[in-house]
Amino acid sequence: METDTEELNILRNKIDEIDKQIINLLDERVSICKEIGKIKKIKKIKITDKSREKEILLRAGNFKSIYIEIIDICKKAQGDYNEI
Repeated sequence: METDTEELNILRNKIDEIDKQIINLLDERVSICKEIGKIKKIKKIKITDKSREKEILLRAGNFKSIYIEIIDICKKAQGDYNEI
């Protein structure tokens, strides 16, 4: 039988694994945003797309504040390629 401490450690390890997955997915998202930034630069399209941001934030549900930060980071990544 597991002690409370052992159970906590098991659950925390699961959270650590989930965090690794989230970080990997965020890295992938930023990489894709950089590619989008390259395309926007070539086509002279502005980085900010308010309708797209609104769409994403509607899907974010309880994670809206987190997604505001994610969007900001991704726009900065696009800005590395596009100064419009």
